[in-house]
Amino acid sequence: MISYVTGDIFVSQPKKRTLKAWTPFGDCVIILFEFQNSDIDEEDSGWRLNWVAGIALLRTIGHVLAKCDAETSEEHAKVINAAWDRWKRDAPENSIFWNFIETERNSLLKTYTFGATLAPADAGFSVVYSNGEDAFQLYREAVYWWRHQLNSIENALP
Repeated sequence: MISYVTGDIFVSQPKKRTLKAWTPFGDCVIILFEFQNSDIDEEDSGWRLNWVAGIALLRTIGHVLAKCDAETSEEHAKVINAAWDRWKRDAPENSIFWNFIETERNSLLKTYTFGATLAPADAGFSVVYSNGEDAFQLYREAVYWWRHQLNSIENALP
């Protein structure tokens, strides 16, 4: 899998920012900041609310691209549809979308089943995803993946 985690997500700004999908992306960055800067304990369920909102927003970015940004012009539709085709064709390279964003969003919003759970850790508690990975790290990778995708789409637009 390609690593999209480059540059500080909190300070680097895209050169071009015309897509409406940047708005839910910005909210994902805020939630990522909360994940990275909060203490987790068994009494605090705040992470769960941020998790639901964050996962929903990660998927919202794709919906806004497909339903709003693609309607902007024929060129927008062409570039955005090509991106979706690429993500589908290269599913292993885009597994963060298919195996995390899409899967977790469906579990949460359709059955309110969490793939992330609170687990004891050396220094208190951590949030672990169903595959054993750090859930907040997966969220972080998804945010970086979307930044890369949005930048690529922006660069392909006239």
